[in-house]
Amino acid sequence: MTPDPAAFSLAARLQGEAQPVLTGVHASGRLDGVLFELTLRQTFRNPGLHPLEVIYTFPLPPQAVLLDFAAELQGQRLEGQVVAKAIAERQYEDALASGDAPVMLERLAGGIHTANIGNLAAGEEVVLELRIAQVLAFEQGRLRLAIPSTIAPRYGQAEQAGLQPQQVPQSSLTAEYPLTLSVIVSSALSGAVVSCPTHPFQINRLDDGVHLDLAQRAWLDRDVVITVTPRESRPSLLISARDTISTQAPIVAMATLQPPQARQRPRIALKLLVDCSGSMAGDGIYSARRALRGVIGTLQATDAVSLSRFGSTVEHLATLPACTPEALRQLLAQVDAIDADLGGTEMEDALQAVFALPETQGHEHADVLLMTDGAIWQADELVAAARDSGHRVFAIGVGAAPAEGLLRSLAEATGGACEFATAGESLEAAATRMLGRIRQQPWADLRIDWGGQQPIWQTATPRCAIAGDTVVAFAGLAAGSPGAVVRLMASGAQGSAIELARSEADAPCSGDALARIAAERRMATAEEGDQLAIAVDYQLMSGRTNCILVHRRAEADKTTEEAEMHRVSSMAAAGWGSILSESEIEALRGIDRNPCSMMSFDIEPSCDTEGSPSVWKRAKPVQSLRMEAAELAQTDFATLRSLEGALMQHLLSGDSWQEFDANFPIEALHLDVQQAFDQIQVFGLSRQHAWVLLAQWIQLRTREQAGSEADATLQSMLSEIDPVRSHLAIEVFDRVLGGFALDDWSRSRAHRVELAMRRAVS
Repeated sequence: MTPDPAAFSLAARLQGEAQPVLTGVHASGRLDGVLFELTLRQTFRNPGLHPLEVIYTFPLPPQAVLLDFAAELQGQRLEGQVVAKAIAERQYEDALASGDAPVMLERLAGGIHTANIGNLAAGEEVVLELRIAQVLAFEQGRLRLAIPSTIAPRYGQAEQAGLQPQQVPQSSLTAEYPLTLSVIVSSALSGAVVSCPTHPFQINRLDDGVHLDLAQRAWLDRDVVITVTPRESRPSLLISARDTISTQAPIVAMATLQPPQARQRPRIALKLLVDCSGSMAGDGIYSARRALRGVIGTLQATDAVSLSRFGSTVEHLATLPACTPEALRQLLAQVDAIDADLGGTEMEDALQAVFALPETQGHEHADVLLMTDGAIWQADELVAAARDSGHRVFAIGVGAAPAEGLLRSLAEATGGACEFATAGESLEAAATRMLGRIRQQPWADLRIDWGGQQPIWQTATPRCAIAGDTVVAFAGLAAGSPGAVVRLMASGAQGSAIELARSEADAPCSGDALARIAAERRMATAEEGDQLAIAVDYQLMSGRTNCILVHRRAEADKTTEEAEMHRVSSMAAAGWGSILSESEIEALRGIDRNPCSMMSFDIEPSCDTEGSPSVWKRAKPVQSLRMEAAELAQTDFATLRSLEGALMQHLLSGDSWQEFDANFPIEALHLDVQQAFDQIQVFGLSRQHAWVLLAQWIQLRTREQAGSEADATLQSMLSEIDPVRSHLAIEVFDRVLGGFALDDWSRSRAHRVELAMRRAVS
């Protein structure tokens, strides 16, 4: 069978193939409080002999707003203008026909954008520069910044989601685009712990904040995730800025309000729904299993739970009216057996089937916890069906490039919440945070009191609020100071008003970013006839507007030959679809996940006649891999359980840690234990701290205690460790050691290398 060239590409790199048109992306950003601004520079070069019309579909954060768009060609820089879509398309086509060099940017759903570069002449290079901004919100005590870089293949018809055929993203296993990235976390977040679980960074603390520089050999194959965890809870804020566009509301105000703890629900009814479609194969399903185990480990005997999985069909695996220990053990066995073997991603049908499951007697309305990569195109109907169901949907997005826009829309429409756990993040921690939300009684009937002022306009108030998350609201105010404090209100018993939070500080914001972000949010609730006017006035990308610029060529330089359309393929998302899992790729490449360094060597696929990868070419010969596997296997000094036993014996003995190190030298431990220790020490923790936290982590997994005296000693030592660093260390153990059995290293790094090697030569 001959592969469809327009479909997901598995073609091998051919000898003599043209160089890639996209040569790389450089990004630089700044996180100032909760406002993040990022500048992206995409470089395109025509290496061929004929002019090209380059089409590149790429992701931006779904909540980001484009502030500026420019193109640099032949030493000339032009700024783009946002105009009505029909006008931009006509200008682009006219410039294309006249031999000039137009560039047009279009915004699609879910943060996806398409750049159209017309008449890029042979040998020419053009640099597109985009400046975006977004407001982050503290969620369960931390900020999580995700910078997407690729679009994983999605199920369904992209055209039905509004994409033109040339805009549909296509992935290629052979594409390689380098990424450089630097981010400054400003001094407004001084004292916070900053980490990047997905990539190695060089971190420097300077006067203006923390500087993070992405290590070399990064690629556009996964989200870049940066987390910022303050040591103390952040106050509710009122941030204001001038709006130079609006005469009626020249002040725009943004309130970030954090509601208090509500009463805990005595029991919960939980409907677990896990995506077992083909796109989840590899890292996706492995991550989902880990997250499910984390959820099940927190359930109580009074809770009720059901487990369903879906792909092209839906399978209801279990319904437990009570979560007894024996029932949960059987449920865990079912979780370990699930696989990504159910074909397509019919998510709407699956949600409808789970909504229809009968409620458990004695429980309040059930909540749905969905685990998926969100890789579907048709989202609007899905979100509408979920909103009408009356269920809250809580979603955990997994994989290297989850569809954040869809999952956030689904959660916000139903009063639920979102967590994301890409490769390198702790799935168990995400599951624990999500269960903490679900067990709370949500605050409902919310409204914002804007300090006694009647706003000219305001954004929609969320359906409900949960302690630990932030309610973000915008309003346009008349001239003058915003006045009194802004308050988040809810309805209490018998209609009484309850104050949940009030702004504790008023911070001004310079520039036009806040006003334009607010205008973009306002478009969601504006009358249809006003949306285009708002978008043009504030120069905002939308479904009704594009950004356009035209480089006018001299008559002698105009292209006379019709440009050949060239669609730039995306890099395949790391670990997507069981092509090769992230753990196997890392084992083959020998990647050291120490945040301060990364070593790798190139691998590339070749394909059989059916378009499926069959052989992985590599820089090291098979014999070298065998030697590495043997060397790694020799380092399997002890099991996790025996390590924990030795640690507890040490706590009782009163011996020094130097004596313990003499018995368990780091060089004799399993390589992944060494790797975890290296990462933990980057957080400023000592080897002694690492040993203590390893003992705690193993106990958390086994739910066993070693004895009152040893446990008391352990708890005393844990109390001396900074809780934020302790949390980060536990996440490292989850990430690096979470795939191991307690009593053997059967899923060790050496074993993964051996499996990948066998696969390579079979």
